[in-house]
Amino acid sequence: MKSYRQQLESVQRAIETIEAGGQEIDLEVNLNRRSIRRGDLKELYRREAFLRRMVEREEGLGPYIVVPE
Repeated sequence: MKSYRQQLESVQRAIETIEAGGQEIDLEVNLNRRSIRRGDLKELYRREAFLRRMVEREEGLGPYIVVPE
């Protein structure tokens, strides 16, 4: 299985591709023109946020909670 860092990089590449219009296609069927976009940016952004938190936790970069003894 890919590490959280590798998964984060994959998600970020997918986001870049979609934002650049790389997954948008125009179709014309019987003079009806439609545009289709594959990939759900909202879901990718949610996944990216989760993976960022996991990478920070794994690499010790996240916020620490200090519990008094």
